Amino acid sequence: MRTLSRKVAFALANTVAVLSALYIALAFDLERPYWAMFTVFIVAKPMSGAVRSKAIYRLAGTLAGAAMAVFLVPPLVQAPVLLCLAMSAWVGTCLYFSLLDRTPRSYAFMLAGYTATIVGFSVVASPQTVFDTAVSRVEEISLGIVCASIAHSAFFPQNIADEINGKLARTIQACANWIGKALTRPLGPEDEVAHRRLAEVVTDLHLLYTHVWFETSDVPRAGGVMRALQDRLTLLSAYLTTLQKSVPALATRAPLRAPVMAALEDVAIWARALADGREGGADPRSASAGALAVALDESQTELREWESLLEQTIVVHLHKLVGTLQESALLAAALRRPGAPLPADLKREAAISRRRTLHLDRGLAAFSGCAAALSCLMACVLWIQGSWPEGTVAAQFAAIGCCLFATLDRPAKVLGSAIVGVLLALPFGALYSFAIFPRIDGFPSLALVLAPVVLLFSLMQTSEKLEGAAMVLAIAFSGSLALQSTYQADFAAFVNTNSAEVMGLLIADVTVLVFRTIDPVWSAVRISRAGWRSVSRLARVTDPDIGAWSIPMFDRLGLVASRLGSADPARVADSRVDPLRDLRVGLNVAAIKHAGEGSRAGIPPPLGRVLNEVAGAYEAFAHSRQARAPGDIQASIDAGIASLAERAGSASMRETLAALTALRLDLAPRAAPYRSLLPAS
Repeated sequence: MRTLSRKVAFALANTVAVLSALYIALAFDLERPYWAMFTVFIVAKPMSGAVRSKAIYRLAGTLAGAAMAVFLVPPLVQAPVLLCLAMSAWVGTCLYFSLLDRTPRSYAFMLAGYTATIVGFSVVASPQTVFDTAVSRVEEISLGIVCASIAHSAFFPQNIADEINGKLARTIQACANWIGKALTRPLGPEDEVAHRRLAEVVTDLHLLYTHVWFETSDVPRAGGVMRALQDRLTLLSAYLTTLQKSVPALATRAPLRAPVMAALEDVAIWARALADGREGGADPRSASAGALAVALDESQTELREWESLLEQTIVVHLHKLVGTLQESALLAAALRRPGAPLPADLKREAAISRRRTLHLDRGLAAFSGCAAALSCLMACVLWIQGSWPEGTVAAQFAAIGCCLFATLDRPAKVLGSAIVGVLLALPFGALYSFAIFPRIDGFPSLALVLAPVVLLFSLMQTSEKLEGAAMVLAIAFSGSLALQSTYQADFAAFVNTNSAEVMGLLIADVTVLVFRTIDPVWSAVRISRAGWRSVSRLARVTDPDIGAWSIPMFDRLGLVASRLGSADPARVADSRVDPLRDLRVGLNVAAIKHAGEGSRAGIPPPLGRVLNEVAGAYEAFAHSRQARAPGDIQASIDAGIASLAERAGSASMRETLAALTALRLDLAPRAAPYRSLLPAS
């Protein structure tokens, strides 16, 4: 009921904003009042902070695009080919930078691109009016922005912090429930789905929290706490899958000992209790896991070495998994209740937590920018060579279509759906323009006949599945009405203009079909290659920021998983794509480096050789070369393990041994079990 009431409140506020923008535009006799009308639909979001951020960046992009049109049109209007080339290049360049900025700020770059075509191409027949036209577009869009911002702030405002806290609570509960089940079974397909969803949540939280700075309500700004929480969430998948690989590997060698089984079961029970909202009893790290550590110390001589290493790996990663989940819950509570106590180490980390960035795909951004530029240029060719009066509209919509859907994996499919949506909206626009409007007079009757449709589109915007369709329908319907201060019915203009809009979208659809129809496995390899280079760099650098490294790696996990959902498993296996393995390898590399940095002598030579082997293997992956044989990596890892076996069993040594063992499981999974290189005592 609460969710339904929020949706209705948003729809009512949005309807008020749309009709208010239309009324003011008509009252001040603006050139195209319907621009103010559909601007409200474009910037409308259920959260008030998201509305303001989108509004600010839309206004900035509109100003930049209008300024570029004023700069380009006067000197190039007599050279249409140069003007079309300049406009197309501007659209492609802006889209490229938009796709490289995965924050609300990207909207400004996108708007700057296609706004220049909207202003510039519409005045080529009368270039002396370019400044007036630019000012008019800015006025109409600014009016829509102001009305949307006021309506969604004054009428039933929805705080973005509530959305973030609700998502966090559901995420912590889902993770705890998932861990409680996954610890007692091997890695399965359901785990792959859970990893992908968690990666999507981390990315969503990163993007959602950027809107907090635009909230005017008393929302605490705790960016450091959010970044620390994101860091923890990225580690859960790596630690859990390490356990899911270690436990079966141990079980194939010998039955699991009672302390191992007790530790796994106790942590699973504790996690399920946490998911149910209970405290979960005593910290399992100090109960069963601690008892297991003691049992291991007491029975080292009874175990063969590989089994001992696997049990040590289980101990270490159980500790890490429990601690990470507990800290995630504490950080989520601190975001929900700013006064909630935090341990001193988490406070320090939140105070100095650095900025995090997501994966940036420069290649795909360049492809998309070229597609947008070429699409705009193709429409210009049809316009100029065919002496098509409405060709300017086609060029505008070709640019708009390529830009609006460039962030999607399959923009051609969505563009096709958008064309269908436009075709569905046009009959309703014609019904209003030629059957209903002639029978009404004055704004009250106009508002009365428009309110049901506006309310319907606004309700559709509250659904994630229908939001895109609502946007297309609202823009197409508003544009087809072409409302002015006085009623002017022109059926020929209606058909010609809207046909040009559809033609522009068709050109965009064909262009992205050629440029952006990418084999999913090839796309996944491209994304993974960036991850392989990142792992190689991590193995070579000193003092790495593992939090800043893990966020883009985990983001790549979600991006790769979304592309490989329907791919041939055999092709996926041949491609060596496994972003979760790469994340685990990077974390284990960092653990080895951390152990070396804590020593006065630095990283011991055997561990240094392990790092060099890992860096070389991943560098070979990134350059599509054959990596060194798994046996070479295995030999260096075994030498590293043997060098540590000479030392006393400190906590630092156990963590480093666990990291080396986990590396061996990931990089030499088919190798024979480890055997000590040292002579028996």
